[in-house]
Amino acid sequence: MVRREFIRQLGLTLAAGWVLRRLSWPLLSWAEGPELRLALLADAHLKDGDPRRAEAKALARAAAEIRALKPAPDLVLFAGDLAHRGRPQALDLGREILSDLPAPLLVVRGEGDGPPNPWARRFGDGRFSFSHRGIHLLGLPTAIHRRGPSGPAFQVGEEPRRWLARELSRLDPATPLIILSHAPLAQIYQPWQQWTVDAPEVALLLSPFHAVLCLHGHVHRAGVRDRRPVVSKGNDFRELFIAGNREQKTENRLSLPATAWPLPYPLEGATAAPRPGQGPRGCGWTLLTLRGTGYTYRPHTWLA
Repeated sequence: MVRREFIRQLGLTLAAGWVLRRLSWPLLSWAEGPELRLALLADAHLKDGDPRRAEAKALARAAAEIRALKPAPDLVLFAGDLAHRGRPQALDLGREILSDLPAPLLVVRGEGDGPPNPWARRFGDGRFSFSHRGIHLLGLPTAIHRRGPSGPAFQVGEEPRRWLARELSRLDPATPLIILSHAPLAQIYQPWQQWTVDAPEVALLLSPFHAVLCLHGHVHRAGVRDRRPVVSKGNDFRELFIAGNREQKTENRLSLPATAWPLPYPLEGATAAPRPGQGPRGCGWTLLTLRGTGYTYRPHTWLA
């Protein structure tokens, strides 16, 4: 895939400062009523337990800005990679920084957060499923798979897919869904590990639902991928939900900015070794407001 084609497919809409996007949520059955405000964080990549490091200060900055929101958000979602190398001290520091947020915190684990057990002792098993104001929210784990014919890639895995299937079986297909994962539930660009091998299987599980909003981290960019809904006919879900380029067709997919470092567009060229602490420009967090039949996606990306 050429880099220009990658840019076109990814469809990112990075902006500096406050940017307002008003988007539709197709076939949303959520009745008009109180709005739902979600503050979204991702990819802090804390190296260790030192609060003086740049990446720790950036996460603290994001947490402070979220605390200052008026009105406060209903929930705060963190899309993984709180730590960079899975060190317990980094997880403890991240938990401390995020401990006084103005709303309940929901988290999923990223590949930088290390083995499941240390993470689970601090944050649970990295998945969640519950309804809030007529919307059902699910946290879906993704894990890096180092070995494969085309190199490293992410996968959800068989057991988490079974769990997802059980949770979805309890819901009416008219229920709007928000899915939080670390890696995108799509096959975008494998050289940068923006590729989830079993995304087609996840798409089949989601296909009966009328409105699905997928939120993910990992790409270190604020972006919107807005698609019209694909209405299935019969059992031909695979053809309907998987495009010719093998990219998943979700109705809406939002990628979140990192607080650690912004990953450049391919045409800008990547640094030799992207790492935490490279500066806050282009980093930040996001406020997502849902109301009626639409939502407002507002990345707060820092200029300095």
